[in-house]
Amino acid sequence: MSRYHIYRMLFLFVYVLCACTVVLMVSPSYIFSICLVLLVPSVVNFMWLRHARMRVFIFSLISALIFAPPVELAARLANAWDVQSVFPRLFGLVPFENMLFAFLNFFWALSFYEYFIDKDHQQRHISKYFKFLVGLYVVFAGVVFSLYFYDPTTVSLQYMILAVIVLFIPAVLIFSHRPHLIKKTLIPTLFFAIIFFIYEVVSLVVGSWWWPGEYVFPIMLCGHVFPIDDVIIWYFVSTPVLIGGYEFFADDDR
Repeated sequence: MSRYHIYRMLFLFVYVLCACTVVLMVSPSYIFSICLVLLVPSVVNFMWLRHARMRVFIFSLISALIFAPPVELAARLANAWDVQSVFPRLFGLVPFENMLFAFLNFFWALSFYEYFIDKDHQQRHISKYFKFLVGLYVVFAGVVFSLYFYDPTTVSLQYMILAVIVLFIPAVLIFSHRPHLIKKTLIPTLFFAIIFFIYEVVSLVVGSWWWPGEYVFPIMLCGHVFPIDDVIIWYFVSTPVLIGGYEFFADDDR
């Protein structure tokens, strides 16, 4: 990685620190803090891309529209997490704010990966395998929503069980067949683990995000419940799985 890229990476990190400081001082609504802390650097990083913009945007948008809502629904039914919301919730449960958060989680991580790790290589079309991922998303969403309308308790999954289904199993399938991708996920995973931790602590302190459920490894942080489960699942598993899935289903798988 060139010095120029390192400076740009540091710029993104310093921006998040400054934005989180503002959130701590002002305690804005959750939707505003998402836009301030995550939307701005996501767009900046995205604009640095030249060739991968369409792949990143389409993958992120489809994942946020089809995959994220059933995951959020299952998590909310299990009371795994909750957030401050000002908009009407889907089924009275799924907050719009977390859908935006999910999109930016995909969008920024993939923009970062393409720009800093995968060198924003030129590829005219999104991979032909992408339609299979969309099909998997649709089946997953269909099953979850069908079970919800039949009996909501059937999709009320504990946080760790939900993670096994949507993250750990895909991780094993992807990286057992494409082990060369693991090393390409290391820097993005470390970068976003730090970003997520800082923003999550800030969100806990100002009351934008909280953890009301039962967890395997809960601790108290700044006077609030903070599950170590979340560190393992979100910080260190979700980013590699996202990148691995993107490479396999949308990019060139190299």
